[in-house]
Amino acid sequence: MSIHESADAAAAVRWWMERLELPDDRIKRSTIKRHRIATLRRNTGDDYHGCLVINVPGSRELYWRIEGLVSGIFAATHNESTSG
Repeated sequence: MSIHESADAAAAVRWWMERLELPDDRIKRSTIKRHRIATLRRNTGDDYHGCLVINVPGSRELYWRIEGLVSGIFAATHNESTSG
């Protein structure tokens, strides 16, 4: 999980574990993102739970399939919105 240093990383990990029904050993140590004053962040407050990072061993082919699905969905929705 990636999370900003100003957020509660432990609470965010518990939030993800509860939502995804994951055992304790499935979430690795969080990556803490340093605060940059120049960045205007909108993802703050109690609803901010960090960004879950999912690693899948040998995932190159799966990634290509998902990328193709997303491209197809985007193309289909883009064509519908421009044709009518």
